[in-house]
Amino acid sequence: MKVPGTASILVAIFCLSTPMLTDLARTAAAQQPASGGLNGTWINVDPHTRGLVRVVINGNRIHPYGACHPDPCDWGVLKAKSFSGSVDTSSLTALEAKQTTSFSRVNLTLSLEPDGKLRVEAFTHFTDNSGRADYHSENFFIRGRAPYQR
Repeated sequence: MKVPGTASILVAIFCLSTPMLTDLARTAAAQQPASGGLNGTWINVDPHTRGLVRVVINGNRIHPYGACHPDPCDWGVLKAKSFSGSVDTSSLTALEAKQTTSFSRVNLTLSLEPDGKLRVEAFTHFTDNSGRADYHSENFFIRGRAPYQR
């Protein structure tokens, strides 16, 4: 009687387990919210905002830009946590990200409104002992290019 080699056994185990691994991969992918609906460039509907003027979303990465002059302030790319609408679905409805600077901590929540606008809420906590009050802001964004120059 001939005993199969280790490589043959591993190939046999892999072939037998591949359908199960494929099912596990599909299940895991279904459990991760798909961010495609939020992907793209979003422009603040208020051209006079003193908050964020633009947000670029790509999967679980967001790239916010603040209102500065003459060019927007680049906040850099932030890793975001994605959330679906319920435990039963994988459709993405919200993102959450955090930004820490030398003078503040900002928690951002981004969610898609029924009218197709992106709502961005920022909760800013100042850490520099400046005496400034912590504050909350809410802004709405539309898809596309800036209708104004910043």
